[in-house]
Formats: sequence, C-alpha cells, structure tokens
Amino acid sequence: MKTLYIHGLDSHPIPEKNKIMKKAGLEPTALHISYREKLGVYETLKDTAIRKKIEFIIGSSLGGYIGNVIAEDLGLPCLLFNPAMNYTDVFYSKIPIIDDPKCLARFVVLGKHDPSINPHYTAKVFTEKKNNKIDQRIITCHWLEHEIDFRTFEEMVNWAVSSMKIKK
Repeated sequence: MKTLYIHGLDSHPIPEKNKIMKKAGLEPTALHISYREKLGVYETLKDTAIRKKIEFIIGSSLGGYIGNVIAEDLGLPCLLFNPAMNYTDVFYSKIPIIDDPKCLARFVVLGKHDPSINPHYTAKVFTEKKNNKIDQRIITCHWLEHEIDFRTFEEMVNWAVSSMKIKK
C-alpha cells in the first residue's frame, strides 16, 4: 500500500520508521519538510499524494494535522500520532477546511503524557468530527509522551494496517 509519511515540526523522516512501514507491507514516501521555511506545504504534500497515488497517510504532530486534512480531502485512510489539531495555519501554508470530509478510516494515537499536544483536546476534536461514514478509532497510550518510540510506532502501524485489511 503506497503510504505518505508526514513528520512533525522541526523533525525529519527517520530511516527506522521507514523500515517499520516497509516491514508492515507499506511502500512509504517520506519528504523532508522545512515547515518554517517552505511555502505551500499543504499543496506540496497533497500534490505528492495525488502524483504518487498514495493510498494511506501516516502523520505525526504537525504532520498528523496536515495528514488528516489531506485524508479528508482525498478520501484516504490515515494513522495520526499526536496530531496538532490546534493549528489552522502552518507558517506559510494555509490549510483548507474540508466541508465534506471523505476519509473513511482514521486511527488516532495519543500520548497521555504529551506536554506539547493536549490529548484531551485532540480526542474531543475527533469525537466531534466523528460521523457514521468513518471508521474512527482513538487510542490513548498511558506510557507515551509526544515522541513516538519505535516499538509503539511499529505496534500502531501494524494495528492500523491489520484493521484496514479486516474491513476490506
């Protein structure tokens, strides 16, 4: 499954996470995004998703927020780690509001002890976004802060991928 991985603010694609995604049967594309410097981040990522025929999005923090909007826009399933749902603008890129979200499966992983992204606020946002068309699952990990360790990343990628296979 062709996958777009979108890293968080001041981060970068990590080779170990690419290996984990490949091991789960995914074909990852992971761009390095300089959010503070790049113009049109949303447009670049959406265009990449269309051009590469992406079937699944994984995003973390700011990348989770943008990944969710792209998933809603293009009708793709997504796995979001501590998505920064309090953003409305990403520095030099206006993120659109999707009036008719088409995302059919959304898996959200929250760190209970995240000092950067309030997990209660994020869960509330997604609970309010829930509709009958979407298979949405939210998990709060009691051991997790903001950074996603490799073991948790692997477990959650496998959870989302296997959940999507069962649904098909």
